[in-house]
Amino acid sequence: MNRNYFSKIILLVGLSCSATALAAPAINSDVASLINQRLSYMKDVAGYKAVNHLPVEDLPQEDKVLASAVQQAEKLGLAGESVKPFVQAQMDAAKAIQYRYRADWLSTPEQGWQPLPLDQVRTKINALSASILNGISEQLAQGKPFTDKPAFLHALDQAHLEQGDKTRLWEALQKISLKK
Repeated sequence: MNRNYFSKIILLVGLSCSATALAAPAINSDVASLINQRLSYMKDVAGYKAVNHLPVEDLPQEDKVLASAVQQAEKLGLAGESVKPFVQAQMDAAKAIQYRYRADWLSTPEQGWQPLPLDQVRTKINALSASILNGISEQLAQGKPFTDKPAFLHALDQAHLEQGDKTRLWEALQKISLKK
């Protein structure tokens, strides 16, 4: 009986160590997952704008998003200016996805699907944007730069998101720094 009990303890310790080892790069993939979730709403944004005859590009909205992101980044200990290229890369990828959906719908309209209301989608996007910046801040504050490019690129898996969009997001992420 002691031997069986001892074997179970060894097994639990081994599983615990394995789980800890597997969890180490999770923050990196968590940030990528949040970016992926944010981009998943672009079909709804494109659909709403198409139905309401709105342009994909909304520069006043982009200015608000960028200013808000810089302000949030500063509060989280990030250098605000270093965040700008990353936020712009996210917005540009989002617009590219929207344009690609809209181009597809010119020849093959979406059947049996309704986009979510834009205000509802923007609320979700804003929450994800805050979580992305928070995740970046936490990882950099722990002295863990983003180093796993293949995993990051792999985690970004959205329709109409091209390899160039992904690479630009990665490169912009690399430029984010903590306040000095």
